[in-house]
Amino acid sequence: MGQPALPTTTLQDVESLFTQWRATRQHKCRIPEELWTAAVRLSKEYSIHRLSRTLRLSHSELKARAASFHASKNAAIPPARSMDFIPIDISLPHPAECIVEMEHRNGNKMRMHFKGKADLDLQSFAESFWGGKV
Repeated sequence: MGQPALPTTTLQDVESLFTQWRATRQHKCRIPEELWTAAVRLSKEYSIHRLSRTLRLSHSELKARAASFHASKNAAIPPARSMDFIPIDISLPHPAECIVEMEHRNGNKMRMHFKGKADLDLQSFAESFWGGKV
C-alpha cells in the first residue's frame, strides 16, 4: 500500500492515509484492513458520525467494525479490583518520597505514595496495575 506504518494517532493523519490510498487505488478496490483499523482506533476519541463523514466511510460499516473491535478489547481487560489501599512495608534509614498516579483508559485509577525507599521497582507495580501490560 505504501503508507506509513500504523498506529496513527490523529484524525488528520488517518484522513491523510485515506486520501493517499484513494489517489492511488485501483477502481472498486476494497479499503485495506490497516486503514479500517486506524479509523476504528479513533472511535474512542471521535464519534462514528464524525469519523465516517471526515474519512468518507460507510457509517454502518464503521459502526459495526468499531463495536466488534471494542467488544474484543473490553473482553481482554480484567475486571477492576475493589481494593482501595494495599500497604507495603518499605522502611529505610534514608527517607525518600515518591508519588505515582496512573489512570487506565478503562477508568481504573491508582495512586501510590512511597516514603522511605528510593529504589522501588515501580515497573512491577505498574505491570500489576495494568494487568501485566504497561
